[in-house]
Amino acid sequence: MIKRKTYKGLINKLEKNQIFVFGSNTEGRHGNGTAKIAVINYGAKYGQGHGLQGNSYGLVTKNLKKNYYDKISNKIFNNTGPRSLEEEDIKINIKKLYEFAELNNDKEFLIAYTSKGINLNGYNYIEMAKMFISENIPNNIIFEDEFYKLISFYKK
Repeated sequence: MIKRKTYKGLINKLEKNQIFVFGSNTEGRHGNGTAKIAVINYGAKYGQGHGLQGNSYGLVTKNLKKNYYDKISNKIFNNTGPRSLEEEDIKINIKKLYEFAELNNDKEFLIAYTSKGINLNGYNYIEMAKMFISENIPNNIIFEDEFYKLISFYKK
């Protein structure tokens, strides 16, 4: 069994082949948290919620506007703020990230979730770790070491 590559601490810089994966909102208003870091340091585009943006990838986990129609997911989100996206919606977005990573296996996708602190989407780090569980996590998905230990623990 091959040990998964992980990183320690916070992501402070990227290598040429690395992508910063951050929690985003449906509208791409990257004003706080890792989304703001992605705009400042890694090329995230204000107004784009989903997908590849420069050297970053927006993983939508939150909605900001009541009755917002997200044309990417083809869905209307009625709730706003913390826990405004159902876990199943976030899991769908994580699955899309995994599929994108498989198609771009020359890149490493560093997931900017840790086993400490808060998430602006309203889900705690244990709930988020459980959402990342999959039978087939691509090898180029790179988790923070302690966060990956949570994923491994709950996968059992």
